[in-house]
Amino acid sequence: MIVFIALILVAAVASTIIISSVEDLSQSMEDTTSVRDYSKIKVDSVYTFLYEPCWQKDYTELSQCDSSNPPNRGHHEMDMHFQLEGDVTIPVSSVAYHISCPETFASIPMRKAVLGQSSGTWDSVTSGQKGYSGSPFNRGSVVLPGQATDNGADAIEILEPGITYSVMLDLYDNKNSATQDDDDGCSIPVDFRINLVITIDGGMDSYYIVKCDNTYIATECL
Repeated sequence: MIVFIALILVAAVASTIIISSVEDLSQSMEDTTSVRDYSKIKVDSVYTFLYEPCWQKDYTELSQCDSSNPPNRGHHEMDMHFQLEGDVTIPVSSVAYHISCPETFASIPMRKAVLGQSSGTWDSVTSGQKGYSGSPFNRGSVVLPGQATDNGADAIEILEPGITYSVMLDLYDNKNSATQDDDDGCSIPVDFRINLVITIDGGMDSYYIVKCDNTYIATECL
C-alpha cells in the first residue's frame, strides 16, 4: 500500500512538472508570436542601381537599342535601404518583396522574390565589365549599405531591429529571366509607378510607391 501511494505521488508530481513545462513553452511561443506580429520592414530609400535598357549591351539610352539588342529586355535594378522595426530578430528568408507595374500591362501582374535568394535573371553586361557579377548583392543577398559591388561582402542571414541594410530589387527586366523568359517585368519607372509590397511571415506588410524622375544611377525613387 505504501509503495502504491508513493507511486501515485511520484506520478502526480511528474504530471505537474510536465503540465507546467508545456504551459511555459506555450506561453513562450505565444509571447514570441505576439512580438513577431509587430515586426515590419521600414524602407528608408530606393535608388536606381542599374539602368541597362538594351539586351546584353551597356547602353544607357533606349534609342541605342536595335533588333539585335532589343529594347525593354535589359537590366533594371534598384538598391533598397531598409530597417527592421520590432523587438525580435528575424531570418532574411522570412521577408519577400512583391512588385507590380499596372501602368505597363506586364503579363505577370505581380512578381515575388524572397530576400537573400537569387532572382534567376541573367547577369548584366555592366556587372561583368566591372567585376561584381558574383558579389553577394548582385546575387540577391542582403548586405550592409555601400557593399553593392563588394565581392567579399558578408551575406546577412538574420535581420536585427534598427540596423540599416541594403538589398537589390530586381525588376525582372522585361523578359530577362533564366527560367521565365516569356514573362514581362517592370522597368525603371520614369513615366509610371511601381507598387512595392514588403511582407514578413507572421509580421506586418509595408506598402510603397516607387517612381523615378530619371534613369540616372543613384537617383532616389521613393
